[in-house]
Order: sequence, then C-alpha cells, then structure tokens
Amino acid sequence: MSAGLEEFRFTLSQPVVLRDLDAFGHVNNAVYLTFAENGRVAYLKEVVGAETYEQIRNIIAHATIEFRAEATYGDVVTVGVRTDRVGTKSFHLVYRMARQDGTTIADIESVQVMFDFATGRAIEVPDEWRAQISEYDGLDRDTAA
Repeated sequence: MSAGLEEFRFTLSQPVVLRDLDAFGHVNNAVYLTFAENGRVAYLKEVVGAETYEQIRNIIAHATIEFRAEATYGDVVTVGVRTDRVGTKSFHLVYRMARQDGTTIADIESVQVMFDFATGRAIEVPDEWRAQISEYDGLDRDTAA
C-alpha cells in the first residue's frame, strides 16, 4: 500500500491513460473528480452493496481538491476512500490519491446527498447504509448520526 493510504481500508488502483492528460502532459484537474467517482462507486459497492445506478442513489453536493503532486501517463493512481461522517441526508467522504511510488498527488473531500431521482428531492440515508458504513469505517455514534 502507498504511503499515506494506511488510514484507508478501501482502495482502488487505476492506470493513467492518454485521455486523462491535458496539453501539458499532466493529468487534467477535472480527471481527479473522475478518479474520485470511480473510487466512490467501488467503495459503495463493497460497503453497502450498491451495484446499480438505482441503488447508488446519491449525488455530489460539494467537493474540494487539494493538489499535491502531478500524475502523468503511465502512472498508476491508488484512490483511498473512507466516510468520516454520516448525517441525516448526506455523508462526508475523504479521498487520498497516490502514485505507485507512494507520493500523495491529491486529497479530496466530498459531501454526498442521498437523492430520490423520481421526485428530485433529498432523502434520508438508509439505516442499513448508516450501519454498514459505520461498521466498515469504524464510526461512532457522534459521526454516524
């Protein structure tokens, strides 16, 4: 496991491909959110069993990225994902991305809002998700309520 990723139980590795690069030969800044999304979807599949679009049921309401180092073609980026807090209708995710040499390339945080696509409204985080996320990431009552 890459340095800095020890605090993440869940990780996903993915290669940087040509289409990820900008005109300067670095991974384009927008691609980091795609890497985060890939990690988030895989995390939700593992932790709560959400495998289909209808089961995922959340949208991103807020994201911040702190870029730390570059990634480029041929790198393999490992994305660590964990939940820090579960609210009534949302949950807060933390991501760390590192190159294969262990260098942290980005830290990302996002707020995911549970969403009913049929009504266009936020819904409560299911109790089952709350329990599964809390157990997986070791959250206590103060961070999972």
